[in-house]
Amino acid sequence: MGDEQIIECDLLVIGAGMAGLSAAGWAAERGARVIVVEKAAATGGSAVLSGGVLWTASSPQRMALYGGGNPELGTVICATFPDAMEWLRKREIAISPKMNVLHGYGYQIDIIEHLRGCEALVEQAGGHVVLGTETLELVRDEADTVIGARTSHPHGNVTVRAQSTILATGGFQGSPEMRARYVHPNAESILLRSQPVSDGRGLRLGAAAGGEVDGTNRGFYGHLVSESPDWGQERLYTRLTQYHSDQTILLNEQGRRFCDETLGDHTNSCFTVSQPGARALCFWDTRVHDLYATQPVVASAVPEDKMAVALEHGGKGVVARTLEEVAAFATEHGFDGARTLRSIREFNEGARNGWERLDPPRAETCEPLDKAPFYALIVHPAITFTFGGLSIDPGARVLRTDGSVVAGLLAAGADAGGAYGIGYAGGLAMAMTFGITAARSAGWR
Repeated sequence: MGDEQIIECDLLVIGAGMAGLSAAGWAAERGARVIVVEKAAATGGSAVLSGGVLWTASSPQRMALYGGGNPELGTVICATFPDAMEWLRKREIAISPKMNVLHGYGYQIDIIEHLRGCEALVEQAGGHVVLGTETLELVRDEADTVIGARTSHPHGNVTVRAQSTILATGGFQGSPEMRARYVHPNAESILLRSQPVSDGRGLRLGAAAGGEVDGTNRGFYGHLVSESPDWGQERLYTRLTQYHSDQTILLNEQGRRFCDETLGDHTNSCFTVSQPGARALCFWDTRVHDLYATQPVVASAVPEDKMAVALEHGGKGVVARTLEEVAAFATEHGFDGARTLRSIREFNEGARNGWERLDPPRAETCEPLDKAPFYALIVHPAITFTFGGLSIDPGARVLRTDGSVVAGLLAAGADAGGAYGIGYAGGLAMAMTFGITAARSAGWR
């Protein structure tokens, strides 16, 4: 290491996605010299694949109910979200009018303008955003305080020394081994609905420095999608997503319901991954089709017929005149057709005459699915980012297993675990608010 270059800065950010660049831009605007290192060849991470809808739960209570994570961390998102919006407006980032989104509110923003703007703030303050750079290890002093990192760049190794270091590499959804270990064995082979670079590097770096990786949070943000031989093309990530599954019933290979579908499509994907074959039969009727399966999930999206798009791209589904045809389709594709038919009829009977006795119960919508034609589509969970990660406190400081702080080390975005459990209340908002929180904890208020 004698010839290794050493550079110094106020703040080192590892990862240049929504969380990392938000932290870097916030700190740089307040005078910090920031170095951002990114393994990929481009900045933005999975945020650039999103529709740019920045939203969160409408209250801490709704965050606790629908996010399902650590209430203290959920409250940070709610409390910091107005500051994030004020910062965007101050920088004149394009923002839509306020809109209702699921169990909260939000805005469509020009996500690219925000990210590029953060990069510009870093450069203007004398810092740099360096791409194609692998972080080898975190550097600690004699007191076990993290004081930077050793990195590997095509032009040689560089040690970056910093007063504070933020891990923001995007989670571990790109690692089949870590998905199987921390989510479910079936998750090893599930579809990836994001960029593949986030392979758990941040968690491994943090753990090696003494941080705790909480293995009890098996949640992830994803969606149920139809099959396609063209999966992997980014344009299909939203087009093949069955956002309306919260209005349907989901049946496993045994032909039985296994979750409360009304909790949301993102939550349904978490439940489905643990089912045999990590797949489900998604069933709905013409009422749901007209009201939900052909309508956009947010006002800014383009309406599409989800069944038509799924079939066009190789999905396995059927539009049937009778429930018996649905049962025959189920049998043909390895589901218990007879039990599928029975489950649909039991659900409809319960919806008409005492839905509170349904098993599993439904917390919200419960109308019978009895209006032909009927729709049945085989769906699979696809993962966007993980909810488990390094344990943090409400200031985004990384914690050890005994609850003490790993001095000098913070985590934001999907590298930080616990804000959500099996629920969800906005990925971009979680990343941005904890990016800001981490920068504040590093001293850049």
